[in-house]
Amino acid sequence: MPLFEYRCGACDSQFELLIRGAVVPTCPSCGNTSLERLISSFGVTSEGTTFRNREALGAQQRVKSQANQKEREHYRHDHHDD
Repeated sequence: MPLFEYRCGACDSQFELLIRGAVVPTCPSCGNTSLERLISSFGVTSEGTTFRNREALGAQQRVKSQANQKEREHYRHDHHDD
């Protein structure tokens, strides 16, 4: 699984992500998908990078969960009168 370094075009956050399969990377700070992949050195796994990647993945999951929740609420609101 490749480790890539990115910079977010929206909030200028810089971070590393492990990319698995066809996952579209998103910014852990703002959820934006307009990212610039940076040139980085070879990947070395350490306790620090593992922790940061887990944090970034958790942030991505929180953003997706919040978006899904908003979509469900919007759907319920639009179909409440039916």
